Amino acid sequence: MDNKKKKTFLRYVFLLCLMVGTIYLVLKSLDISMLSSVITMVNKEYLLIGGVAILIYIILEGIILQMIINEQHKLKSSFVGFKLAIMGFYYNLVTPFASGSQPVQIYVLNKYKVPLSKATGIITNKTILYQVVITIYCTIFIFMNAGELKYDLKTVMPFVMFGLAANLFTFIIGFLAIINTPKIKEICHKVVRYLLKFKFFKFLQSKEDNIDSFIEEYTESIKFFMKNKKLLITTVTLTIIQISFYFSVAYWIYRAFNLSGHSFIYLMTLQVYLYMAISPIPTPGNIGANELAFFTIFKRVFPQTLLGYAVFVYGGFMYYLILILCGIFTIYSHYKMDKKMESGKISLKTM
Repeated sequence: MDNKKKKTFLRYVFLLCLMVGTIYLVLKSLDISMLSSVITMVNKEYLLIGGVAILIYIILEGIILQMIINEQHKLKSSFVGFKLAIMGFYYNLVTPFASGSQPVQIYVLNKYKVPLSKATGIITNKTILYQVVITIYCTIFIFMNAGELKYDLKTVMPFVMFGLAANLFTFIIGFLAIINTPKIKEICHKVVRYLLKFKFFKFLQSKEDNIDSFIEEYTESIKFFMKNKKLLITTVTLTIIQISFYFSVAYWIYRAFNLSGHSFIYLMTLQVYLYMAISPIPTPGNIGANELAFFTIFKRVFPQTLLGYAVFVYGGFMYYLILILCGIFTIYSHYKMDKKMESGKISLKTM
């Protein structure tokens, strides 16, 4: 077994262990004696709405990607954006820090005869658009409700603030890079050299070129959107709608258990806090961290007897539903691509 296959095998074994461990912990928290009454009690219509919210989230990802592709490189197919979105979600869920999605998306675009530089630009533009919008979106929700929630969420607030700080730091550095790219590179290099004095940050060694590339790509991406203001307004609006559907899932689960008393905005805010608290955690798809954070953040919203069931449903929506749907499509897409490459319908070589 070569190194690449070995790493892939170990990654999936690790992921499987995380899944089994997470499911075990969640099942352990369930009051099995209530199972039949919970199944009867749950409002299936609200669960369906939650499922539809996830589907709309995926569909909007495809629409936004397709719009960016069309602006940068005309393709005959109108569904490449959807293919990239679905495959991206799958690899986000099975690789640490969602690190596998971008290389795969660039690879797929390249096979559709999009030059490598353009393919990289398309995926970079989409990634930065999403990160900028979701960082601003979450920042607004967090600070609007920080006074109300800082005591209720005292145990997770440090994680929320750390996640927010990490996202804001990237956003601010990228913004400043537009104003003075060389100066920002110089500052970043000085920071890295300082951090290398500590053993914990030794992994940053030889990363200066990567930092330079990120700053350059970020700058080019912002310039691209500034030149295409109509595209910027449209994609930002769609991204706000997209992540609003994503952050609505906790509310639909809450209503599915026939609970009331907390508003849609309050439940959405809690899910925003959850997202930001686990965003720096490197497990694939934040599996495990998602469920543990839900227990802590939503324990005042769901009765203790229903909390375990709520976590189970939430994990099912946010991870397993997306994993299964996107996984099936990804396997099928790879099969179809292999067939097309054999017949010469798409590129067999890197452009």
